[in-house]
Amino acid sequence: MKHAYILKYRNLKWGVSAAALLSCTALSLPTSATAEPTSAPSIVITASPLARTTAELAQPVTIVDKEEISRSGASTLGSLLGTKPGVAQSSFARGASRPIIRGLDNSRVRVQENGLGAHDVSAVSEDHGIPIDPSAADRIEIIRGPAALRYGSEAIGGLVSVLNNRIPDKAPEGGFEAEIEANTTTADSGLMGRGSVDVGEGPIAVHVDAFARSADDYSTPQGTQANSAAESNGLSAGISYLLPNGHVGVSVTQYDSDYRVPGAEAAANRLAIDLEQTRYAAAARLEDLDGFFTGLSADVGYSDYTHDEVSKVAGTIGSRFNNEEWEGRLELLHRAIGNVEGAWGIQAATRDLSAIGEGGELIAPSTRDSLAAFVFEEWKINPALRLQLSGRIEQVELEGLGTNPPTLQGVTLPGQELADFGSRRSLDFTPISGAAALVFNLTDDVTLGLNTQYVERAPDLLELFAKGPHEATETFEIGDPTLGKESAASFDLSLARNTGDLSLEANLFYTSFSDFIFKQNTGFVCGEEFDTCGVDGAPGVEDELTQIAYRQSDADFHGAEFAARWSALDLTDGRLGFDGRFDYVRGKLDAGGNVPRITPLRYGAGVFFENDNLFSRISFLRADEQDDVAINETSTNGYTDLRAEATYTFFLPQSDREIELGVVGTNLLDDDIRNHVSFKKDDVLDPGASALFFVRARL
Repeated sequence: MKHAYILKYRNLKWGVSAAALLSCTALSLPTSATAEPTSAPSIVITASPLARTTAELAQPVTIVDKEEISRSGASTLGSLLGTKPGVAQSSFARGASRPIIRGLDNSRVRVQENGLGAHDVSAVSEDHGIPIDPSAADRIEIIRGPAALRYGSEAIGGLVSVLNNRIPDKAPEGGFEAEIEANTTTADSGLMGRGSVDVGEGPIAVHVDAFARSADDYSTPQGTQANSAAESNGLSAGISYLLPNGHVGVSVTQYDSDYRVPGAEAAANRLAIDLEQTRYAAAARLEDLDGFFTGLSADVGYSDYTHDEVSKVAGTIGSRFNNEEWEGRLELLHRAIGNVEGAWGIQAATRDLSAIGEGGELIAPSTRDSLAAFVFEEWKINPALRLQLSGRIEQVELEGLGTNPPTLQGVTLPGQELADFGSRRSLDFTPISGAAALVFNLTDDVTLGLNTQYVERAPDLLELFAKGPHEATETFEIGDPTLGKESAASFDLSLARNTGDLSLEANLFYTSFSDFIFKQNTGFVCGEEFDTCGVDGAPGVEDELTQIAYRQSDADFHGAEFAARWSALDLTDGRLGFDGRFDYVRGKLDAGGNVPRITPLRYGAGVFFENDNLFSRISFLRADEQDDVAINETSTNGYTDLRAEATYTFFLPQSDREIELGVVGTNLLDDDIRNHVSFKKDDVLDPGASALFFVRARL
């Protein structure tokens, strides 16, 4: 089985449609202890508006291809990406697990599909799912470190970009292509099926894909994890008109998910989240234009999202969240001026967030409007050295109803009297960001990158306007409408080798935050109302919701990431190789103490054998004990995740129809795995020993 391959598409030069000429490379083989680089570079389109390989960018980038997505069997982006160097997952529920990049999560990590945001409420709370199923992705790019200059304030910590063919950019060879896939997992009696069809005739190309998955409560080393079942399904259709120098197209996607929330109290109420989203998107790509601007890339999207938090015992809806968003982007590639290439762009977005029931107590109807302009320029100083410069200015307006609670013991905290909600507030912010990077080719195979950025982020709606209980997370959250902009100065030093038998990637990073916004566990508990918070024996305090206050303080993050893959020995029937990985991040508040919920040190290694048809591997991922904890945060024991996998690929006789069969075993030691960054870590274990069986066919 080949893990690096080239797709031969027409010579697109930039923009999202440049995905058509990408080298789709698996930067890491399985989903646990994996080495990120492989023996072929790949072009990355998300970090730069220019078509550039990973070796030509200073920002650390990880790419996950279709083969690895199939082998993972993951139902969420968090569970798919959570073992990559520098990436963790929130793992709140089977249907809700968001990626965490270098210790940063929620409103600091942007998740997008084909350049447009996910348009959900997953950043509002950890129990809320992302309405993007990994099985629909052709590839996923992870940018570690700030990517805000192209995509806005919510990418100050990193970017997860999902790419697929839902708006076709080409006609399939022979006018028809199809793919089907199915898998089953033993720990939860899980089942998944998906399929896609691409057809094309003349200038018209059509794409349709669909999936469905279901899973029962999963087993752990301590028994069945109650209330952990999940199911989801989705359907998407898109059509494009193909032009000699590009395409224009539209798509519509429907996503539905119904998943249970584990944990003692949630399980007692059989708490579940019923989520649905309808998403519309349009895109245009033009290249080889006359004049100063030689290329155009435009995207616009609208989504209508809602989810209900349901008690299956009572048959009642406790909360309902609604989110409507519009987003539009335009990028223009300009003609080279000497050795300088670049692109200019604008981005606009509007968001209406509302909730009723208990969700309405958490946050009143709120809005966010933003308008931004950005620029990216690259100067090729000489064949071995290039300088990349970029900048962004953004105008953000937020409106909502906040609270002005009294102060107790130096902590923003409602005490024995009701908080003063006051009137609705309208807040304006102007984040300004800039970056400079040097990329130096030490040899034909080895690249050194230095990336420096100053980025600013406006506070998010919940950080400003949270004001009450959230039963799903068992927290009572209090925002602060006086929060200011968050800013970060970030430095990345990277060394990469992406060709030959030995591939490696090493990154060192340091980020200094000013006015870092974080959730602080105050050490108090609340009932359903403000006047029960921090009051012993007050009516309703028996609910014991953990009080969370949004605070602001300077903070420093530093860490390192390493991954390597070595095809060591040529054998009669294939190649034997080794890989390894390591990541570490530490976050400290300048006022003293640690940033909450930071991923522990992790390392792993594996040995693999591969040829044109077979890939097999055994590996482990070790997470150390995390005892560098914040105030009122408990430490978490370490664990070892042992994995083994094998996939076999073959063609049907006298046919180009490719069939892939595979089996993947996870947590084979049946270890107690608790995710330190999860709010549910004390109540919820990850699945025990399990096996995934899958089949995939390309027709």
